[in-house]
Amino acid sequence: MSFLGEIKRRKVFQVAAVYAVVAWLIIQIIGEISEPLSLPDWLDTVVIVLLAVGFPLAIILAWAFDLTPEGVVRDQGTNVSTQSSGRRIEYVLIGLLVLAVGWLVYRDIGRTEMPSEKIATIPPSVTEPVEQEEMREVLPNSVAILPFANHSPDPDNAYFAAGIHESTINQLTKIRDLRVIARTSVIQYENNPPPIPEIAEALNVEMVMEGSVRYSNDRVLITAQLIEGRTGTHLWSDEFNRELTDVFAVQLEIAEHIATAMQIQLLTDERASLEQPPTESAEAYQHFLYALSLPPVGTSPEYFPLVIESLKRAVAADPEFALAYNWLGTFYYNHGDLDLATDYKQKAVELDPIIANESVIPGLIQLNYFSRQEEGRASLIRIIENSPYSVPALVAARTLVTFSGDYYAEAQRLGARAIETDPNDSFVHHNVARINLRTGDLAAAARSAREEIRLSPDNHRSYLDLGLIEYLDENPIQAREQLDKAVNLMSSGAIFRVHEIAYLYGLLGDTKQATALLARLEQLNQDRQDENWRPLAWAVLGTRERERALREWTITVNGYIEENRPVRPDDIGNFKNNWLNDPLLEEPEFLELRRRLGFKG
Repeated sequence: MSFLGEIKRRKVFQVAAVYAVVAWLIIQIIGEISEPLSLPDWLDTVVIVLLAVGFPLAIILAWAFDLTPEGVVRDQGTNVSTQSSGRRIEYVLIGLLVLAVGWLVYRDIGRTEMPSEKIATIPPSVTEPVEQEEMREVLPNSVAILPFANHSPDPDNAYFAAGIHESTINQLTKIRDLRVIARTSVIQYENNPPPIPEIAEALNVEMVMEGSVRYSNDRVLITAQLIEGRTGTHLWSDEFNRELTDVFAVQLEIAEHIATAMQIQLLTDERASLEQPPTESAEAYQHFLYALSLPPVGTSPEYFPLVIESLKRAVAADPEFALAYNWLGTFYYNHGDLDLATDYKQKAVELDPIIANESVIPGLIQLNYFSRQEEGRASLIRIIENSPYSVPALVAARTLVTFSGDYYAEAQRLGARAIETDPNDSFVHHNVARINLRTGDLAAAARSAREEIRLSPDNHRSYLDLGLIEYLDENPIQAREQLDKAVNLMSSGAIFRVHEIAYLYGLLGDTKQATALLARLEQLNQDRQDENWRPLAWAVLGTRERERALREWTITVNGYIEENRPVRPDDIGNFKNNWLNDPLLEEPEFLELRRRLGFKG
């Protein structure tokens, strides 16, 4: 008998088929019962490996043994029981195939008939990305001002194009019914931009404006053209050859053409604001433009001294330059110097009262002081009402949410608006993440934090935000991973948010790392004049040294209430509301301090 005939006689093929069907059924059953019985994840792998190892053994046994009426016996090479034993195996195989088909039908029907409400109870992980295809409508009355090309013959004058671009965007944002995409979201198109329709679709805008700047011999040549976004049709173009200080008249004319194209009526106060040049000094405006052209100090703190120097030169050249004073106040506040921030902001408002309705910093400064809380709240609400599409309005709303625990709905609405007009600004997504974190919508907060990381992968603040969300979502291992990334990215001079990182490390049980970050903050703060700005209290709380933390917070709260010493609204608001549900802050002594600040829980 041939070898193939011998294989058939010994029923090797039938045994292999039976083994394959049984193995498949076992794998299917294990997969279905693993989750309900909480079986370990590795069990599936072990079963598959064992079944794979068993297959050649089954083939060997089929060759060596035979199934007879007397039972399993060693095959003697005879053909006595071949027919009867072969039929037994065939019956077994048919039965197993029927069982397999029945299993498939049961499984498919069970899945099809699963109630929709039960499916909805299996959400994706809150911190895992969820792919969603969004259908977006074009933003009404929206325009993107692309970075102006630099045509200046002197390379040292390249900053004029960047500065005038930033200035033009800032001027156009004064039109309340116009949605102007922020510079942070259009700067990506500075070099080798794609076709206009692609840009319009990416930024979701109606109109796109592009232009160029040439500066030479104290004159500026500006070209500009307005284009319909979806079709690429040119609606208007012009060329302006002016003195440097006449740039503001050019910006007004550009604003009028954009308003006409969108059928927007410029209000009287808007036109007056656009017509009023911020300075008559060409020298002052040069220094101002240079400051605007520099990288944002939030992500590039090494440029802070250069920005401050340029703005100080601007106000030295024109002591009436309110806009330059306003920017000085903003930069000093973000740097943590409340006294200088207050002085420069007050000077700006004295010279131009309209600034009080456009800048969020005065309201934030007022909230630093216990006695000026109501003034601060009123100031922030005024910003929200007067500049509903602006990032300052978003910051104002987020601060109100953090500080007083209200204004949630308005904050979320402003967050959505800010993302529409500045989708590529990580600071916008940071604010939206913090708002959603406070409202308890951790899934939305995680989406904003991931977008923040995508836009600012080198900013330690971005990873801190996701770490906070992971912590509140009860994922301590992932939270720790994000904190470690934040620490690795921090520059040696970084000070902001470090106290929050130290605190979260402590909540995660790593008091050693919290203590190390506290020592770092103490070293950085030893030369500060503003001793009452006390983020150290949060870092001390991270060490979990209860008595020292209680002492620090008692000093902070007493100084804030009784001596009117400044404490940043985020710091005092987060303590009052126990933003991370710290059990230590629920103890009687800490709870009493929080109640003194207005906590009513």
